[in-house]
Amino acid sequence: MSTAATPSVESVPVAKSKYRWRVRLFPWLLFAPTIIYLVILTIFPLIYSLGVSLFQVTLGRPATFIGLSNYREILIDPAFWHAAAVTGVITIAAVTLEVVLGVVIGLILNRQLPGLGPVRLIVYFPMMLSPLVMGYFWRFMLDRSLGVVNWMLRVVGIHPLGWLIEAKLALVSIIMVDVWQWTPFVILLVMAGLQTVPPELYEISTLDRASIWMQFRRITLPFLRTPLMLAVLFRTIDTLKLFDTVFIMTGGGPGDFTQTLSVMDFKIGFTYFNVGKAAALSWLIVVIITVLATLLIQRLTVRPGSRVTSA
Repeated sequence: MSTAATPSVESVPVAKSKYRWRVRLFPWLLFAPTIIYLVILTIFPLIYSLGVSLFQVTLGRPATFIGLSNYREILIDPAFWHAAAVTGVITIAAVTLEVVLGVVIGLILNRQLPGLGPVRLIVYFPMMLSPLVMGYFWRFMLDRSLGVVNWMLRVVGIHPLGWLIEAKLALVSIIMVDVWQWTPFVILLVMAGLQTVPPELYEISTLDRASIWMQFRRITLPFLRTPLMLAVLFRTIDTLKLFDTVFIMTGGGPGDFTQTLSVMDFKIGFTYFNVGKAAALSWLIVVIITVLATLLIQRLTVRPGSRVTSA
């Protein structure tokens, strides 16, 4: 007569431990492809470029260890400081205009008026285009001979301008193109922030006979503080590494008048083939962006009670 086998008491904790181990391992298995992707395409190239920046690496010649000489050479090069100044001017001008225009247009588009739905879609459209497409589009639009902008100037009797071949106009053109493309991003954040404002605050302030400016300063602006700081943070980081639009529209010219740090880095690596120096400049750009981003992030902290102020 056979007897039914009963599970051992000791096997139950073992089975539970295996199950818990599998449950804990499963999320890591799901993240594994992403982690491998980041290691191969992000972390490894970063570490490798840091090592390359310590060598004299020129195509066709053996690499020679030179320590921090690449960094020293860049920091004493006037071209670096000129490119840093150009990058700073573009960043300050573009981000300032984008924030101001983003707030004004966002307040207008937030109103419940008929026909604003299609207008919102049109306003957001430039943000959806890649900088590569934007660069080629505006290079054609601003062409001195065939450009649509100069054609419109001729129609109204104004002499055509060299938008991309005159130094100051080229810089202004780059700033305006960046503003045209990325102001919709600020508008999007502003409109999201406006949805968090309780309508009762406006009603109470209207009863108190508060002016429109007072309502904006005391009610709207505190609620927009975090969205605007996020807009400044993201747009500053993105503009500091601006490359596509500048390279396609002007190539850093005329001369080097519109040469940003990223364009200078590209030329060092792919025109002069000084890979070590290009890697060093890339890391200097990373340091600059990290320092500025850290300072901006510190400003994101909202003090308790500062969000809602009386009208």
